[in-house]
Amino acid sequence: MNGATGSPLAARQTALPYTVMAAALIGLGVVFLLWLLWRIWQKRKESPEYIEAQKNRPTTIKDIQALAKKISLTRQEALLLLNICLKQKARNIFYLWNDDEYINGLFRDEFLRLRQKGAESDINELFMLRTRLEKISNSLKNIPSSHNIPEGQSLSLPASGGRVYKFKIVKNDQDSMTLEMPPNFEGTEFQPKPLDKIVMTFMSKRDILYVLSTRVIRFQHGSGGNGEMVIRHSSAVSMQNRRQYKRVNVGNQCAFSAVEEKTGKRGEVSYTPKENKYEGKLADISAGGCMIQTKLPIKRDQKLWIRISLPDKPEFEAIGLIVSAQKNNETEVFSLHISFIEIPPESKNDIFAFVYKY
Repeated sequence: MNGATGSPLAARQTALPYTVMAAALIGLGVVFLLWLLWRIWQKRKESPEYIEAQKNRPTTIKDIQALAKKISLTRQEALLLLNICLKQKARNIFYLWNDDEYINGLFRDEFLRLRQKGAESDINELFMLRTRLEKISNSLKNIPSSHNIPEGQSLSLPASGGRVYKFKIVKNDQDSMTLEMPPNFEGTEFQPKPLDKIVMTFMSKRDILYVLSTRVIRFQHGSGGNGEMVIRHSSAVSMQNRRQYKRVNVGNQCAFSAVEEKTGKRGEVSYTPKENKYEGKLADISAGGCMIQTKLPIKRDQKLWIRISLPDKPEFEAIGLIVSAQKNNETEVFSLHISFIEIPPESKNDIFAFVYKY
């Protein structure tokens, strides 16, 4: 008689595989439920309602930490941004750091607060962070192709002798771009031939300089009788990031002179402007330097004393080094690209404020 067949032990051994299978199914069900809940949560986070709600709540430390990780801010930059957000009761900076209008307002208010305190070193740190955020934002909004250049955009074609010819995009279609030629360009030695490769530059709405390499397709006359140059579309569009600081056009008169350079016993260097002062045109300016236009034949690697007056800002003086000098053979004007080597901290902050319209 075989009594083991119906024993409790045999029953448990028979039920074990079913128990394991049931546990596995329950586990899979739990995992699936968690995945489903996660997907619902992710969808909710992507909804316009959720994003709008997140934008409107105050910035927290976690928001700053998440943003710092996303755009690679240093610990010092993250702490400074947190302090600005807390002082100004900023909305969620994680969602708004790339919003030019909001960021400008936020930093403007903090600049005015610090200027009332006379905290020039803190103001400089503020503008350095503003510059850093702007550079990161610009890199994410890069123009990848000539297809993305808007109609009405001005393009420049550099030529020998310092000449620069300005074109305007009148049509940007799927296959090509049509440019209106300047009146003094057609028939000159600088006019390329069909299929020639050309290099043009343009400044975006965000004041970023781009270089475009393309080829000429043909020349034609537009409906208004103006000469037009048709060029190929190209993905050879590169953003130029050589400038350390944002630069804006000015157009004011300025004064400058050569300097006497003296080195003290401890190695300190002092600069004294020479008696003869000259007038020039301040073409553009940034916190790091400026460009002066003059008819004087001045070469690079010379140091200058400069007196500058900006709208609604106190007049100031600075010492600069000419890093390049270019002559326009048509106008006989020299463009002096100058890097500041001595400038009062408050004047540098005034330039920042002028550039950002604070």
